[in-house]
Amino acid sequence: MMDLSDFTAQVQAAHWGWTIALFLWLVGLSGMGMFLNNWVREKALVYVCTITGIVGTLLVVSHLTRILNLPMAAISALLEMSFNFGSWMFIGICLLVVQCCLTLFYSCVFAGVIFKGECCRKLVAGDWFNWIAAAVGVAATIYSGFLLTQAVGVTLWNTALIPLLWIMSGMASAMGCIELLAISGRIPHEKVLWSRRTSLWVEAAELFTIFAFVHVATSSTSAAARAGAEALLSGPQAMMFLVGAVLCGSLIPFAINLTTRSHKVVAVGAVLGIVGALLLRASVLFAGYYEPILL
Repeated sequence: MMDLSDFTAQVQAAHWGWTIALFLWLVGLSGMGMFLNNWVREKALVYVCTITGIVGTLLVVSHLTRILNLPMAAISALLEMSFNFGSWMFIGICLLVVQCCLTLFYSCVFAGVIFKGECCRKLVAGDWFNWIAAAVGVAATIYSGFLLTQAVGVTLWNTALIPLLWIMSGMASAMGCIELLAISGRIPHEKVLWSRRTSLWVEAAELFTIFAFVHVATSSTSAAARAGAEALLSGPQAMMFLVGAVLCGSLIPFAINLTTRSHKVVAVGAVLGIVGALLLRASVLFAGYYEPILL
């Protein structure tokens, strides 16, 4: 295995910080929550997806620029019709804005605020609207993973498994949210009778994807990818990754759903799954190293 101390300070600059980790987590929860809402269609879940989606979008925008500068930049682009459609960041921000608008409209209809007409209620109750919201949610989650894969030189992230991993962990955290809302009575239990079995399959798929991601990194010819894998398995991110993301975030919720129906225990597993999704994103983000330049 490689000694991480051999890398220079320049290599360490791959870290993006907790702002981006929280953005990846919140957008995944919101996006996959809206996907699952296609079968739930309850205001409690929509409210959660709306709040997490908006906060996540604000976090990534604050990371890119000063939030107060954004309206003027948007107005200037509209007036001059100068849109950079070749930029994945521009496309992604547009996708996140669409998701925020859809979820905010959905929430306003449920709350009876601004959009109070019967036509609005029929619109959000329709299948096609919910399918569009679900598709946009999945696309936003995939984009949040694709954003990492485009980081030049950080070979740990340059894999198609990242978007898949984000989908699986986002689904797991959304399922945890649904279970908490059902236990608290905010979602009728009869609407989510499928949640227990679905959670089992999602946790199993997440564990398999984590294993595949680590295996690809450890067997990579890239020194930076192997260093990132070592950071996750025995380095500075090992506690967060192995204990937080894998054990508490996946294995324990999987075991709980497999062995018990106690609401209190299931609630604990749901919380662990939600927090585990954040720790998974943070550990993978912080384990990113630039490929060293050999002189």
